[in-house]
Amino acid sequence: MNSSLVGGFVAVAAVVLVALVARGMQSKPSSSGSPTPPAPPEGWSGDRNDAPEPPPDDAESDEDEGDDGHIIAVTSLGEAFVRHHHAVRLVPPEEQGEGWKVGAGINSSNRRGEQALAMSWHSGDFTGARVVRGDADEGAWRLEALGRDGEYSAFGFETREGADAAQQLFERLGVVQLGEDEDGHPMPPSPEQFVEARRIYLETEAALEMPDDEDAR
Repeated sequence: MNSSLVGGFVAVAAVVLVALVARGMQSKPSSSGSPTPPAPPEGWSGDRNDAPEPPPDDAESDEDEGDDGHIIAVTSLGEAFVRHHHAVRLVPPEEQGEGWKVGAGINSSNRRGEQALAMSWHSGDFTGARVVRGDADEGAWRLEALGRDGEYSAFGFETREGADAAQQLFERLGVVQLGEDEDGHPMPPSPEQFVEARRIYLETEAALEMPDDEDAR
């Protein structure tokens, strides 16, 4: 076999090999190209790149602030506990009977706002709170709270739901912060502490209402 014939066979074999390699590369999916973008939401008629992105799984909802703008708890006297930023304020009733709203009327320029700003509680002002049955002259239910130094506060409610709502508001905003025992566990005040604090409160209130010697004459 002469050299020209051998060269021809080599050329043909090279062409066949190149063709086979090219066909194999075309049949393999490209791994370096951009991934296919996800399909837009159902009903989306705009450009694919303008479709809204789905919210992350751990996105927090604004529903936890759903109590804003609504009654939190209304006492037997018609006063309302409302959230105002990070504080709880006791807002006196509106003369016109307007519905309660968070921040409504809380303005130092009017008397109602002054009273609300004066009756305010912030983080850690209470060391404990509980709901108990009320006396006949203060509402069917009573929310009791103890201050930093054990001072007693009480608010009357016509319903258990109202008293519970007020307690939950105080606890949710951190106004109630329990103490801790020797092991670091939360330690609410005992029933005896509430009873003793209420006794001192009632005795002090009665003493303040008693006329002095000059008024008695």
